[in-house]
Amino acid sequence: SYPTPQGSRCGRMAEENPIPRLDACCGCIQLKLGVLILCVLQMIASGFMMLLIGSYLLFGYAPGDNLPMLGGAFTLFALIVVMLLTAAEFGFALYAFSDIRKAEPQGIRFYYIVKIVSFFLSLFVFCLTSDWTSPEILNLFISSTISLYCIWCIWSLHEALMLGGEAAAKAGFTLEEASATSPLLKKGEEEKDSKRVMQSAYV
Repeated sequence: SYPTPQGSRCGRMAEENPIPRLDACCGCIQLKLGVLILCVLQMIASGFMMLLIGSYLLFGYAPGDNLPMLGGAFTLFALIVVMLLTAAEFGFALYAFSDIRKAEPQGIRFYYIVKIVSFFLSLFVFCLTSDWTSPEILNLFISSTISLYCIWCIWSLHEALMLGGEAAAKAGFTLEEASATSPLLKKGEEEKDSKRVMQSAYV
């Protein structure tokens, strides 16, 4: 029996993760561009937060009564945990930014894993230090929703890159920017090989 395009489509569909994957960021921004913007915003926010926490740890002073996004927690434990998380997010955001531009999945994968770990550790710190007032709970809900959506965007970009083909193209990746170890090149070679096999089979 000859291979059919329908069969190859079914094979690609079987490779898809059962979790729904986003095709665009915020519904209108190309997924790759959206995640690149997220990486830049993450590095800016992380740099500012590290400067703010560092100034408090070194000089015992920070602007305002409370550090932002800490739920009023002025404990040494909370500050150190947030400082470490912030530094990790800065580093992995930079790593992801670099790998996205080379169509490499590793930096993207590490970035969304770090974002997930950071999310749950932040919830843990909040539970230990929060007074559970209405503003703090509202702040937790809003920040958690934004964080989960960002993680979903980053994960979707990674899945689109690993799938290759139409999914990667729709996300914004091109073969011209792919590095030698990018899965895009491997997928392209596989598609060329399958086309040659189909042509030889029909001949």
